[in-house]
Amino acid sequence: MFEVSLMIDKIIKARYIHILFYITLFYSSNTLAQQNTKTVVASKTVEDAHYDFLKDLHNEESKNSGKILGRLGLSSKGLSDYKRKEYNLYLDSYFPDASSDRVLMFLFELNIYEEEWAEAEINMLKFVYLFPQSDIYKKVIDRGYTLLQEEKYYSSNRDKLIKLINDAPKSGKIYKRYHQLLSEVYDLKDKKITDLFIQESWNYLHLYPNRSQCSSVMMWLAKLEQEASNFHPAVMVYEKLMNLYPASKDYSDALYQVARLQQEEFNEYNEATVSFRKFLKMFPNHKYVAYAQYRIATMADKNFDDWSTAVKEYEVLANKYPNFKHTITSLLRMGSIQESKLKERKEAIQTYQRVFSTYPDSSEESIEALHRSANLYVKSKQFEDAVKQHMTVIKKYPKTDGSLKSLSKCADIYEKKMDNKEKAIEVLNMVSTDFPDSRDAKKAQRRIRKLSK
Repeated sequence: MFEVSLMIDKIIKARYIHILFYITLFYSSNTLAQQNTKTVVASKTVEDAHYDFLKDLHNEESKNSGKILGRLGLSSKGLSDYKRKEYNLYLDSYFPDASSDRVLMFLFELNIYEEEWAEAEINMLKFVYLFPQSDIYKKVIDRGYTLLQEEKYYSSNRDKLIKLINDAPKSGKIYKRYHQLLSEVYDLKDKKITDLFIQESWNYLHLYPNRSQCSSVMMWLAKLEQEASNFHPAVMVYEKLMNLYPASKDYSDALYQVARLQQEEFNEYNEATVSFRKFLKMFPNHKYVAYAQYRIATMADKNFDDWSTAVKEYEVLANKYPNFKHTITSLLRMGSIQESKLKERKEAIQTYQRVFSTYPDSSEESIEALHRSANLYVKSKQFEDAVKQHMTVIKKYPKTDGSLKSLSKCADIYEKKMDNKEKAIEVLNMVSTDFPDSRDAKKAQRRIRKLSK
């Protein structure tokens, strides 16, 4: 391999000996102005020479034909690898200027030749989005359409890719078009090109570090790491985003995701609580504020066993975000803590009744809350109040399992706690009337006969 590299160096030197002339001329200049002038000339000459070299290289197809590499003894695969390396070297050096459009086309054609379909897809889209004014645009796009129609690899995404090509912007700043390309590719959710997308994203960050679009690119990178369960790299990208782009619109989402990962993946509950509180303070109107408050409450509850704090945080959640999807269950949990952990029976009853009064249409949760409050009234020997809770269930939610349970409980209270057989029989008859086909109806009839003796 070392000998091959030496031979390549000799060939390049022999073919492009005039480059040395310009380099020598540059170093022989005596003034700064002369040096700057010669530098520009030399650089332009090197670029031209490099592109000329790549044009010849592009036409090399085998070790038995060609002017440059035919004598190096490279295999077809080795030749392709060398081409790929040289094309990328040129693009790394000059993109998006000079002859980058043509070299990108070379790379696209090489991808097709080597049946590198994922790479061909990316490079085709990259050309379409970044070089719409190129004089070889039609050539590339026609080749792209043909490729998409003929190659089975693209069958699942063919229509989407054709739409991307058709809708690609024809003008505007290149960094904006590049960002749009990344956005479109990210939205494809095609796992086959994930690694290539990541590569292009880091390339964008390298080329345009001061553009506001960088923060969204970093969000995409972090989310991909997160989805791949690479949680530490994900956090590092989120942290980098927050440090580099503190004024970014993506800062809030990055902070929230860091807090979530601290809680869910790293079990860093203290750190997560701090991060969520910071999030709530900095972004009080964010769409995730209710989730953040809920997570703070659940960590106090389930991870710290800090019952008093948990109740306070659940209370904040219920007051600030009454329509949040977890608020009703949070109130039920709050009542449970007050009842079983803090031994605050009165407060627990108030919380349970709050569930029913605030969310009467949430039948399952409201029934559960009324049953719990009824049980607490029984424990407090407030039997009339207990009956009222059950009767509320019976009237508000008739012919439900909750209603059937309340009828049975009412009968028990009347019979066993209040020694009122008549009321007990009255309630048991309701079981037979409202649930005639149930097993409970038969049990109720047996109880009625027993109580009637």
